[in-house]
Amino acid sequence: MADIAHPALREEQAHLAETLTLVEAQQKVSEEELVQARKELADAFKYDRDNRDILELRNILFDRAQQTVRNLAAARLKPYFTRIDFTETGGEGQTYYIGRHTVMKQDELEPEVVDWRAPIANLYYSGQIGPMHYVTPDGEVRGELTLKRQIGIENGELQTIFDTDVVSKDAYLQSVLGEAAGDRLRDIVTSIQAEQNFVIRYPLSRTLVVQGVAGSGKTTIALHRIAYLLYTFQDTLAPEHVLILAPNPLFLNFIAGVLPDLGVEKVRQTTFQLFVADWLDDLLPRVTQEDLTDRVLNMPDEERDRFTRLMRFKGSMDMARRLSDWLDRIETRMPPDEDIRFGPVTLFTADRLRAFLLEDEKPFPLNRRIAEFRKELTLRARDAAAKVKEWLKAETDRRTDALRAALPEGEERRLRLVKLYHSRDQRLKETDQRVKPFIESVMARFPAFSPLRLYRDFCADLLAESPDGSDAALAAGYTLERIAGSRVDPEDVAPIALIAMRTHELPRLDTRHVVVDEAQDFSMMEFLLLSRMTRGASMTIVGDLMQGIRSWRGMTDWRPLTEELLAGKAAQHQLLTSYRSTIEIMSLALRVSKKRPAPGQEGAKPVLRHGPEPELTAFRNAKEQAVQLERIIRAWQADGLSAIAVIDRTDAQLRSIAQALPEDLRAHMLDVNAAQYEAGLLLARASDVKGFEFDGVIIANAGEKRFPDRELDAKLLYVCLTRPLHRIACLYEKTLTPLLA
Repeated sequence: MADIAHPALREEQAHLAETLTLVEAQQKVSEEELVQARKELADAFKYDRDNRDILELRNILFDRAQQTVRNLAAARLKPYFTRIDFTETGGEGQTYYIGRHTVMKQDELEPEVVDWRAPIANLYYSGQIGPMHYVTPDGEVRGELTLKRQIGIENGELQTIFDTDVVSKDAYLQSVLGEAAGDRLRDIVTSIQAEQNFVIRYPLSRTLVVQGVAGSGKTTIALHRIAYLLYTFQDTLAPEHVLILAPNPLFLNFIAGVLPDLGVEKVRQTTFQLFVADWLDDLLPRVTQEDLTDRVLNMPDEERDRFTRLMRFKGSMDMARRLSDWLDRIETRMPPDEDIRFGPVTLFTADRLRAFLLEDEKPFPLNRRIAEFRKELTLRARDAAAKVKEWLKAETDRRTDALRAALPEGEERRLRLVKLYHSRDQRLKETDQRVKPFIESVMARFPAFSPLRLYRDFCADLLAESPDGSDAALAAGYTLERIAGSRVDPEDVAPIALIAMRTHELPRLDTRHVVVDEAQDFSMMEFLLLSRMTRGASMTIVGDLMQGIRSWRGMTDWRPLTEELLAGKAAQHQLLTSYRSTIEIMSLALRVSKKRPAPGQEGAKPVLRHGPEPELTAFRNAKEQAVQLERIIRAWQADGLSAIAVIDRTDAQLRSIAQALPEDLRAHMLDVNAAQYEAGLLLARASDVKGFEFDGVIIANAGEKRFPDRELDAKLLYVCLTRPLHRIACLYEKTLTPLLA
C-alpha cells in the first residue's frame, strides 16, 4: 500500500473496504444473471427463431447483463475516483463518491457510487469549494460544496488522496498527466477539466464545433461526450444511432478501447470514405488511396497555390451549388417533348408526362421517378393494347356482318371469312407482341443516370462555361484528367454521392448523432453531404486549424461551417489548454505557431507541468544523424519511455533511418492503413502522426531545407512538435529551420 499522509486515511480505507465488499457481492449476482441471460438467449434461438421481437429482447437483456459484469469487474479494481460533500440549501450535508460506473447499495434504490455522467457529478468537474449549483431534469439544485477530494485507487488499493483545500488543484491533474503513454488514448474521466466538461455535457439537440489546440483532449472528450449522451438520453438514443468518423483505420484502432472502458459498445466507428462507400455500394467507383499531402507540401510555391485554389473550389459550397443547379437543368430536360402514343391511343401528352416526372414524382430521386413512370407506362400500354384488340374484334365483327350481307353462302364467302379471321388473329397477336418493345423504345429515350457519368458530364460543362484560368475551370479540368480511368480521388466522393442522392434511392440511415474528428481536414461539401446523409443529425465536430496540414483541401475558418451550412443550428467552443505536453515542449511548439499563426485562433496555453528541456542537435551527415538518434533513443528507453516516434517527411527518408539503426531497437513503420496499432519505437511520416501521442518524439531532421518557412510546413512541424507527452528532440542538418529560431 502507498504511504499516504492524510488525516482522512482511515476513514477512506474503511469506506473503500465496504464498497469493495458490496461490489464483490453484486458481482456474484450479476454473473448468475449473465448465465441465465445466456441460457434464455440460446433457448430463444432454438425455439423462437422466427419471433424477431423475442430474439431482440433476449439479445438486449444478454448485452445488458454482460455489460453489468464488465462494469463491476472494472469497479472492483477502481470503484471510484473522487468524493464530494454537498449541502443543499435548507438541507443536510450529503457525501457522494463518483466513479466510472454506478454501484448500487444493497437492497436500496440509492447508489453507493454515482456514475460520472450523473448531474451531481458536475459539482466535481466544474465546481470549487463554496456556493455551487447543478441542474437535474427536475430543475436547479443550489447549495454549498464543502469538500472536493480526489482519490487514487489501483487494483482495489488506495494510492493517493488529494483535497482541493489542502493542495494545489493542479497536483492531481499533474500526477495523471505524468503517466506514460499506452497503446491507446488514456482514460481521463478522473481528470476532466471545466472547459472539457462543457463540451461533454453540451445539449444533444445542437451541433457543437470545437476548436481545440493540440493536446487539449479533443478526441477523448468527444468520445466521453458519446458516453454521456448515451447515459443521459438512453430512452431516445442508442449506440447504434451514433457515428464516429476518424481520419484513418489505424487511428480507429488507437481510440478503440476508450468507449468499451466507459461501458459503451456497438457505436459505429469508421472513416468518411468508408462510410460513404458502404452507403453507395457499387454506385461509387474505386477511390485512390494516395495521400497527396506530401506531394502538395513539396510543390513549388506557384504550383501549390494553383493546386490549392482548384482543390478548395472543388470542395466548396460554390461547387455544390453549381452541381445542384446543373442537376436541376438535367432534370428539366429529362421528359421527351412529344406525346407518347401506342397505335391510335395517346398514353401521355407531353405536358402530362412533364407534370408526372417533374411534379407528381418530385419528392423521389430520378431513377425512382423513371421506375414509377415505367410502371405507369406499362399499365397504360397494356390498357391501350386491350383497347386496340377490342377495336380489332369489333371491326372484324362489323366486316363479317357486311360480308354475310353482301355475299351468298358459299365457298367464296367462306374463304373471305377465313381470311378475315386469320388477319384478325394475326393483328391481335402482333398487338400483344408490340407492348414490350414499345415500352423499351420509350424508356430508351431516358438517359442512364450513372453518378460517375453525370459527374464527368458536369465537369465537362463546367469547364466549357467557365473563364480560362478561373478556379472553376481549373477544378473541372483537373478532375476530368484524374477520372479518365475507372478510379476517382477522395475529393470526388462527396460530389458523386450528392449526385447519387438525386438519382438513386439509397438506404435510410438512422443516425442521430455524429462525431467528426480532425474536422479541419473536411471540405464544406463533405460536411454538406454528411448533413444530408444523416438528415440533419446533431454533431460534435472537433478539430484544430493550426494542425490543418490538409488546408489545401480542408477548412481554414470555422465560420462558413457554423454561419452558412449550419446557420442557427450550431455553436462554437474553444479548448485552449494543452494537457498533453510539458511547458518546455509546448514553448518550443509555440515558436512555430507564433511565426505562422492560424488566422483568428488563440494560441495554446500549456498546463503547469514541467519536464526536460527540448534537445536541439545539429548533424553534418547521415552517419552522425544515426549516432545521435541511437543515443537519444537508448537514453529515453533507459528512463522508462516506451512509446517513441522518430519522425521525418518521406518513406524513403524513414527507410534510410531504419537501415542505419541497430536491429535490437526493433524500430517499425507507422502504417495508418493498418488494422492494429502497436507502440514501441515507431518510424513515422510527419503527415501521418496527427491525432497520435507518444512518450517522446525525435524529429529526425528539423533543418531549414526540411521545414522551410512556409504556411503548410509550419503546420506540419507544429503537429510533430505537439505529439510527445514528456520528451522532444530535434536533430537538424547544419542549419535549424527558421520556424524554430
